[in-house]
Amino acid sequence: MKPMKLEQIAVMAEGLVLSGDPALALTSVHFDTRQLDAGALFVAIQGVRDGHDYLLQAVERGAQAAIISNQQKIPENLPEGFGLILVNDTLRAFQKLAKNYRRLFPIPMVAVTGSIGKTTTKDIVSHVLESKLSIHKTYKNLNNHLGVPYSLLQLADSHQAAVLELGMNHAGEIDLLASLVKPRISVITYIGESHLEFFGSREKIALAKAELLPHTDPDGFVLLNGDNEYLRKIAHLYPGKVLTYSVEGPADIWAERITAEENGMAFDVCFRGGDRFSAFLPLFGSHNVLNALPAVAIARHFGMTDEEIIRALAAVKLSAMRFERKNSVTGAVYISDAYNASPTSMEAAVSTFADILPDRTKVLVLGEMYELGPDSGEMHAQVGRFASKLRDRFSLLVAIGELARPLYEAYEGEKRFFAAKEEAADLLASLCDSSHAFLFKASRGMELWTLLEEIEKRQG
Repeated sequence: MKPMKLEQIAVMAEGLVLSGDPALALTSVHFDTRQLDAGALFVAIQGVRDGHDYLLQAVERGAQAAIISNQQKIPENLPEGFGLILVNDTLRAFQKLAKNYRRLFPIPMVAVTGSIGKTTTKDIVSHVLESKLSIHKTYKNLNNHLGVPYSLLQLADSHQAAVLELGMNHAGEIDLLASLVKPRISVITYIGESHLEFFGSREKIALAKAELLPHTDPDGFVLLNGDNEYLRKIAHLYPGKVLTYSVEGPADIWAERITAEENGMAFDVCFRGGDRFSAFLPLFGSHNVLNALPAVAIARHFGMTDEEIIRALAAVKLSAMRFERKNSVTGAVYISDAYNASPTSMEAAVSTFADILPDRTKVLVLGEMYELGPDSGEMHAQVGRFASKLRDRFSLLVAIGELARPLYEAYEGEKRFFAAKEEAADLLASLCDSSHAFLFKASRGMELWTLLEEIEKRQG
């Protein structure tokens, strides 16, 4: 956050100054006292924990002011001159502050959402644009009602554009976040099974993601995954230019001649109108080629040449735990894709793993997928049946967690089941040698990466 006066913040947050010098300059903002520094503004969010209970801790960490909603919880021993802004709801005030702060930056914003692929797409778009422009992007996956406002409040005068990821669990959430961001360009990557528990159907998920479209500048454009039928159905909800991208056939921009190589994917990028060029992406899987196509279209919009785009794509790196390759101390290869999972993303990971590392003996370590609703059992079984078609590529499936039992039962190859991940550690550690490769895939809530860490400890 660039320096702002206490009274200016009060206006933006729609609050009133209770105490402190209205001209007090504040240089940063956070709702987590552990992240505060000198000159910070603390926002006392009332969630699982009440931020008002941490006001003195905020002072100790360097905060000079706070946004509060409960006057009864103001500590008597707050330092003299400590700034207080009173609002009715601290979360809403935080979001209003971010919305008004964003208006200080007339730069193009790119918003990315989708059931799967949004973080990878955000990372690739950001990386490609960073080779040409000063880009502000969502840190890690801070994409919710707190993370998006926080990301907006990190904008600086040096930034020439921003790429922000928008996440959701319920209807109305994208509507709120998009109203804060007001993007010029929007990308929707996929409509899948994630959050079916809350929405009931993919059509409802599509409508929730489509809340992004009315907030997108009609003079900008929207990129939709043309390979997803649900996204094709919502395209009419945006009045401006809609571009489709695909790995399955011609679209406004599409990839063909997709080939797995030793360190990633080679492919041709094709454009409606006849332009094309060859590129390489140091990530595995055609799904990642699909995730890269919005970056190409957006980079061209910002004036990048095809040669600049090709160089940027060849140097892409993703956030951790997204098909991330790690080498064991024993020489085994781990593919950590344990950040999140849905049936679609799990099948994509299994298929990609089957196609790479041909000289390795491969082990699938698949865990539970969450938020799938009443059809969760069948969806897990679906993944098991899919993996069975490729069972000649794998020496063993290790399924973990009760929700994953239908997956285990549907798999027709060599397999083991464990109710808890800790129970699988001894078996997997015994297999970790230079001839093996492992894929770890599950919903984030399983924290499957801790199993990988436990295996490593046993190798040490």
